Amino acid sequence: MLRVIIWKEIKETIRDRNMLSSALSVTLLMVMLNMTAFRQLIANLETFVLYMAPCIGVLVGFSLSYRFTREKQEGTIETLLCTPLTLKELWLSKVIGLTIPSYVVTLATVTILILIRGHGIEETVAVYILLVIPMFIASAIGLLGYLQYVLGMKQVQMLNYVVFFTLFAILYAVVRKLSLETTTISWSNICLALMLPLIILTTTYYLVARLSKEKIILTIN
Repeated sequence: MLRVIIWKEIKETIRDRNMLSSALSVTLLMVMLNMTAFRQLIANLETFVLYMAPCIGVLVGFSLSYRFTREKQEGTIETLLCTPLTLKELWLSKVIGLTIPSYVVTLATVTILILIRGHGIEETVAVYILLVIPMFIASAIGLLGYLQYVLGMKQVQMLNYVVFFTLFAILYAVVRKLSLETTTISWSNICLALMLPLIILTTTYYLVARLSKEKIILTIN
């Protein structure tokens, strides 16, 4: 049952117009960076992968996470809550189903840069791309999904505005800072970077496990 929900979520996300707009937005961002004084950020692959790639993945994940709210708006959440699936399984299936497309967009961006660069990548860079980046995306989507479950519709709208402007402020700060320095990915970087999403995911899973279905129903109106 869980596998069916995950596959259904992936297919619906791929057909979603937000998926196309997210891919176009990432493309536009890369073009803008390449045309400005920040082109050296793209030239340094490890710097881009370490900082920019997770930001891009989280931005794409944020644009797709509205699907949590849409289920409340359309009333389908009530039907899903009546199925044998537990709330943890429902939340987990949506997190996985939204993380995979978001990660694919991010991975495609990094792959294009690697091909343009024309060189191989270090083992640490590969591990960071394959492990840390999807964990960052999943933790962000998971936390946003939980908040959209427990907040009312008007509160969710306010949350979206706050998250949107916060993400762009962080992205701008990262670009400004990294344009002045070069970074390499080490095993210590990987361990430190992996700790944050693991803590967020574990905490969010614990909160979802303690969340009642009645609480979600009460936030629909």
